[in-house]
Amino acid sequence: MVEPLPADYESELRISPRLVIVALVALGVALCIGVQLVALPEPALTLGLIVAALAGAAWVVSDRQAWAGRWFLALSLIAIIVLAYAWLEVPSLLVFLVVPTAVVAAMIGIPAATAATVIQTVLLVILWRQAPTDVTRASADVALVAIWAVLGVMVAAYQPVRQLAGWSWEHYQRAGVLLAESRADRAKLKQALDDLALAYRQLAMMNDRVSAARAIAEEAQKAKSAFVAQVSHEFRTPLNMIIGLTDLLVESPGVYGRKLPAALLEDLEIVHRNCEHLASMINDVLDLSQVEADRLALHKERYDLREVIDKAVTVVRPLIDKKGLTLQISVPDDLPQVYCDRTRIRQVILNLVSNAARYTEQGGLVVRATADGQYVTISVADTGPGIAQEEATRIFEPFFQGTPPQGRTQGGSGLGLNVSKQFVELHGGQMWFESEPGHGSVFSFKLPISPPIELVTRPSSWLVQEWMWHERTSQAALPVGRAKPRVVICDETGELFPLLERYANEIEFADTRSLAQAKIEARGYATQALLLNVTDANDLLPLVRQATAEVSDTPVIGCSMPPRAERALAAGALAFLPKPLTRRAVSDTIQKIGRPVRRVLIVEDEDDARRLFARILHTLDNTLELAFAATSQEALDDMRTHHPDLVLLDIVLSDSDGWQMLATKRAEEAIRDVPVVIVSGQDPRERP
Repeated sequence: MVEPLPADYESELRISPRLVIVALVALGVALCIGVQLVALPEPALTLGLIVAALAGAAWVVSDRQAWAGRWFLALSLIAIIVLAYAWLEVPSLLVFLVVPTAVVAAMIGIPAATAATVIQTVLLVILWRQAPTDVTRASADVALVAIWAVLGVMVAAYQPVRQLAGWSWEHYQRAGVLLAESRADRAKLKQALDDLALAYRQLAMMNDRVSAARAIAEEAQKAKSAFVAQVSHEFRTPLNMIIGLTDLLVESPGVYGRKLPAALLEDLEIVHRNCEHLASMINDVLDLSQVEADRLALHKERYDLREVIDKAVTVVRPLIDKKGLTLQISVPDDLPQVYCDRTRIRQVILNLVSNAARYTEQGGLVVRATADGQYVTISVADTGPGIAQEEATRIFEPFFQGTPPQGRTQGGSGLGLNVSKQFVELHGGQMWFESEPGHGSVFSFKLPISPPIELVTRPSSWLVQEWMWHERTSQAALPVGRAKPRVVICDETGELFPLLERYANEIEFADTRSLAQAKIEARGYATQALLLNVTDANDLLPLVRQATAEVSDTPVIGCSMPPRAERALAAGALAFLPKPLTRRAVSDTIQKIGRPVRRVLIVEDEDDARRLFARILHTLDNTLELAFAATSQEALDDMRTHHPDLVLLDIVLSDSDGWQMLATKRAEEAIRDVPVVIVSGQDPRERP
């Protein structure tokens, strides 16, 4: 607690009256001597004696009563000046009345100086009225203005001094309080250090156990990831064949030369639909594994959500029509485009709409999108049975499946809502639901319209010369910040920055496209490393040496990572088709060639895949000449001999991979222009 100001605080700011008394004694002596030396008038001697006598009396009074002595001295000054004016008959001496005002302000205070000024004003008015000449009146006027001006100056000069003294005393008292508190805290700190030492010993023992448990968990996580990847690959290979063949039968039933029975077509549609459902569940498991490992890539661009919603609803519309449900889509025309991954958001909407359609038997669905500030909210409402209270808390858990409608079997993997929620959160959004048993459910999620704006200005822009200090009235409660390490990326492809930015949240990255830009970024801000990326590994070492010479005080790291989506094109391929291969995808690719296609070479080491490719190509044109190769060497020999119009190349071959074959083809001028389409069971754009 801060103590109040001391009682004699005002007196500490005043000058001593003894200084004024000494000055008066000196004045009296000077007047007496002046009569003899400079021939002053005779009254000057009497006045000098009076001045000396008043100074002595003021000294005696001050010893007995300080305040009485100060006031006696102030009145004596006024009396001396008035007597000097009256006896010496010099009107200009009235101007010296400013001296009592200044002395009283410095010796007693501003209120006393004001009282003295009023007294002098009354005297001057009386003298002005009794003045015999205009000169005397003019001197009185000047004296009157002067004393009030001096009073104003003293007020203006005294207030800051008093405020500064008060501020100093307050902070002195506060410093004393803080010193006492710090001593008490020091004692508590010593006790806390002793307690921490004991806790640290116990924590060290516990940490050893946690480290062992973490090692076991990491091994289990690696084993699980490896198992998921291996099983998914083993599932995908036969599943792609089933989906491709059934898609061919459903889309082109006349490929076998006769009309298939209607019942068989219906069964094939069921097989195709269930295979796609199985593929969807495998993808959900893979997505969940990728999210848990923080390796899921988002390809964000600005998209119109109306288009994304329409495409998602189109997939579920056959089920909605089959059950006789109504479907209402409400999207305003002025809905802004959203910066998002279109594929992932469409998957979220598809999961919500398909769940609503599967659990709703009567009524319908409403899909609504609205803009709210910096977010867009999408909701899917249904008239289904709703969600029970005991299931509401677990609805977003992985592998949890709600109670199916009465009379229907339970479907799905229980991963759709969990994966969808994580997709939305990866975009910086939120997902929630509202439900009442017997009255349907509403699942909603919101996405930010634009990514957060990053600070790009220098700290110097925060400083303003006109800024003034303002003392806080409350204690600041700021979080403890931690500066992120900064890495400058120099990448001519522009794809390394978004990839690292997604997966390394603890590092601040700066994106540059040339060494000159990287040099400016590295020298303008504190930088821990410079990361260089080039598409051709042969150019990497010279660029690293150049960067090391130009930015000598920053570590330089070099890498060669070709663009994900452009790797196939850079290797000399026309396109990249992921499995399962469909008739429409092959048709669109053939149209890109721009010239007639008569002979097609299929490079595939699996007989079933060859047969599927052949079926698809013959449905497009049954006059096509097809050739097959199981190895890259056979394919190269066929291209050198027959120069096919199109090559369908599987990446995984028995003797080498497709990338090596493309490199060999590109090196030979005779077959360099043969169109090649890469076919793979894994799209590199989905999981780089």
